[in-house]
Amino acid sequence: MHLVTTWFGAFLVDEGTVVEKRLFPKDPEAIAERLAFVEDWKVLPEERGLMAGHPDLFVTEARLARAGGNLTTERVEFLRPEDFGYERTLLHAAMLSLARRQMRKAVGPDDHLHQAVGALDDLQEAENVLLERLREWYGLHFPELAKTVDDRQFIELVATHGNREAMPIDAKESIGGPLGGPEKQSVMAMASLVQHIDARRREIETYIERSASARAPNVTALAGPLLAARLISLAGGVEDLAKAPASTIQLLGAERALFRHLREHTSPPKHGVLFLHPLVHGAPHWQRGAIARALAAKIAIAARADAYTKRPIADALRADLDRAVAKVRETKAMERPGRRPQTRGRRSTRGRR
Repeated sequence: MHLVTTWFGAFLVDEGTVVEKRLFPKDPEAIAERLAFVEDWKVLPEERGLMAGHPDLFVTEARLARAGGNLTTERVEFLRPEDFGYERTLLHAAMLSLARRQMRKAVGPDDHLHQAVGALDDLQEAENVLLERLREWYGLHFPELAKTVDDRQFIELVATHGNREAMPIDAKESIGGPLGGPEKQSVMAMASLVQHIDARRREIETYIERSASARAPNVTALAGPLLAARLISLAGGVEDLAKAPASTIQLLGAERALFRHLREHTSPPKHGVLFLHPLVHGAPHWQRGAIARALAAKIAIAARADAYTKRPIADALRADLDRAVAKVRETKAMERPGRRPQTRGRRSTRGRR
């Protein structure tokens, strides 16, 4: 006797005859829910009910074999849904409902983290462009201010006071021109806009740091929250980062340079976004490749721990990384970009008389 499960029910079939059946409700959502259970390798209640009364059943699915059925390759005759009062339109509606379920399920925290990293880059670019425009525009009225204070103070002073005469800074010797009423309102509004963008950027940075620490605590402790978030975003998720080899992690973010190397035979890239790590960008350029390689190897191990074992191993990895970096610095301490060795042969007499 065989246990057969279709989209409209579970059946016990013996030599082509249905002995017992458990039909599914004629509702697209109910059918979609059962199809999702089957896709997740779960046993349906209807299947458990039939298997409970017949322990020696033969099944053709490994999913049911794990539940106690006897796996076989023998197939049974096709069961037509129309013979049991089910229409094909019901299957169509159930598959649409199942597709909506799968799409909702496919969106996870890694996708939100990816969008947050992109939003952070967009806001940073917009803030830089608007701040540069604000400097040029307000420089017509008070050019000395940008050289006197930092960027944040500059934006705050312009947004709050507008005219240089109202500034808490001596502007009597300024060489800038006057600032009319409409121009003052526009410049102050623009400075307020830059302040608003800066506040939103900081909020997203906080969200990214919190999300990266929760999703990949080991990678975050090793690389920092923002760099960890960029690595997760570029890889496609924490599990994708865990599956990637260290050589791939080392070059994440350097895909264009890698393709240019393959296409035009230019120098291969030594690192991608790992350049943002202090150990890499703070090292001499002839040591960065080796340090990035050591860092990528530790990040690969940290990502696997975050994705699978959930064990905190960041401290041990950081100690190993420090030893590896010290070894790289010791090995390459005397290396410098030197001149090409001269080829042997007749010496040039150019310039001699």
